[in-house]
Amino acid sequence: MLIALCLSLAGCAVPIEEQKAHIRNGDLGFRTLSPQAFLDTWGQPTYAHEEHTQFFSVGRGQYVPRFRVPLGEAPPNWDSRLISDHALFLVYVDRGELLGFVGDRLIHHEQLPASQLHGIGKAWQQESRFKTRLETGASPQ
Repeated sequence: MLIALCLSLAGCAVPIEEQKAHIRNGDLGFRTLSPQAFLDTWGQPTYAHEEHTQFFSVGRGQYVPRFRVPLGEAPPNWDSRLISDHALFLVYVDRGELLGFVGDRLIHHEQLPASQLHGIGKAWQQESRFKTRLETGASPQ
């Protein structure tokens, strides 16, 4: 929890205009980028998804979401730390980008082929069709 709190607070300290400048310059390694900065700069993503997930720490501020690791395996360079928190994922197929955020901070950035990104987005859409009202937070009618 402490790691997640630190991650979310760090993104708030950098002005949004500075974040957008980093995005426009292709500097996605700058770790204090918020989802809003990407939405303002790149527009609406092809897919967006929110879920509670685990991230594997692979060093130097890099984290890999559980769904990007084969079942029963750990990612290369995993340092045995995990973050388990609510995450937002944005997929920009036209840019070949998968972005993962915890709080207001980019913690996962991965470039993938369009076919893989569409596969991830379609899996999320399929999952959401079978979620209960309890999982989605919807109130009973």
